Amino acid sequence: MDLKSIAEEEADCRAAFVGIAVGAFMLHCHHNSLLEVLTKPAENRINYILCDKPEVEQALRLRLFRPVSPEHTGPELDKARAEWDKACAEWDKARAELDKARAELDKARAEWAKARAELDKARAEWAKACAEWAKAGHHAAICPGCPWDGTTIFAESTR
Repeated sequence: MDLKSIAEEEADCRAAFVGIAVGAFMLHCHHNSLLEVLTKPAENRINYILCDKPEVEQALRLRLFRPVSPEHTGPELDKARAEWDKACAEWDKARAELDKARAELDKARAEWAKARAELDKARAEWAKACAEWAKAGHHAAICPGCPWDGTTIFAESTR
């Protein structure tokens, strides 16, 4: 394929997309895809090619990046596009539900962490109250000879 200069291919590419709206079919937006739907203005892709693609690739990319006129699409592509649009809508809905569920999970985790901190505090207060109760002699009075050492009923010799 004989290519023009990058500037000439750029001008031809820009001219090909005059009046083409987002949503139109296009060829070779990406090197590994034949046909895609334009999801952003073609100008964005042209600028990306010129700024971020290797210079040795630019003329070819600009030459092949073209809109597909409606008379070349046909009912098969229109049907596939409708199915694609439906699947995308379902995907977007599921993604929104996932985002909502993640937000709820984050909130639940924060509530759980707060409850855990309160439980730990209450557990420490309970342990302190039990120790004070035992120190006051209540435990020894009702449980004489108990091997409780403050942490277990099993004496060191039985562990």
